[in-house]
Amino acid sequence: MKVVLFAWCPTATSYLDALIADGAAPVLLVTGPRSPGDGTIATRAAKHGVALERSEDVNADPFVDRIRSLAPDLLLIAGCSQILRAPLRGAARLGVVNFHPSLLPRYRGKEPLFWALLDGETRTGCTAHHATDSVDAGPILLTREVAISSRATSASLARDVDEAGATLVAQVLAMARAGALPSGQLPAEPGKMFPPLRKEHGLLDLSRSAIELDRLVRACVGEIPAFLFFAGMKVVALEAEPTEAAVRGAAPGTVVESGGGVLRIATAAGDLLVRRWLFLGRVHDSNELATRLDIRVGMRFTCNPAFPSVGA
Repeated sequence: MKVVLFAWCPTATSYLDALIADGAAPVLLVTGPRSPGDGTIATRAAKHGVALERSEDVNADPFVDRIRSLAPDLLLIAGCSQILRAPLRGAARLGVVNFHPSLLPRYRGKEPLFWALLDGETRTGCTAHHATDSVDAGPILLTREVAISSRATSASLARDVDEAGATLVAQVLAMARAGALPSGQLPAEPGKMFPPLRKEHGLLDLSRSAIELDRLVRACVGEIPAFLFFAGMKVVALEAEPTEAAVRGAAPGTVVESGGGVLRIATAAGDLLVRRWLFLGRVHDSNELATRLDIRVGMRFTCNPAFPSVGA
């Protein structure tokens, strides 16, 4: 079984390991030239003697010809920032299977784990489906459900989902070795297509509840910065937790407690307890940040750098 694996994310090494364990080491592993998982994937590929190729455009004619020359039976996608178009998909005898980190048709598109965490979902999973021109809408072959822990982040959940998705690899290969992949089942509904993440998706809107803001902080880990402003300076929240109890009368953004390793910030409903921050490229706990920026009770964080903090 000749397989080409497309893998961009660090946790996609689970799929490489599963292929090797099943005796189907990829004839080629394709990743992006500047993909987040490039170093991890390259190291694992080198360890197992798997050829690695970095591609700016997987649909460019020279690259498609390169894949055709390998005469692969199957193309597998385990996280890829590009859509594989028909000429590339046609290079494989049995077609293309994509391992998408959601229970399709829910959460189609890029970074589905971010949106699942933001929505407060308690379960997600991985779907193995035929890749088509319609993103994440091809016929479904297999699914594997994953529970979302109460303090999961996008980074931790990606590991869980890819480990679960990798358990489907042996089943997909068994189907392929039988001579053909099943046609699969089309989703009963198209499902919502989510947009690619932009930096503004990480803005902590203090007019939201502490529970919602906590979800956003956790969803941002491993994806984009979760940020707000103090005295016109951008600060990134790395670790937080909500409390439904709130200091009465405190306007959203107001620091209601500072000390003990926590900055307690009022929101529209409940308070957000932030423990770790990133400021000017350095990680700070809340005590360190409060000292460095002279953050005191009564001062305010804002969503807009034009609005300064106010003294107690």
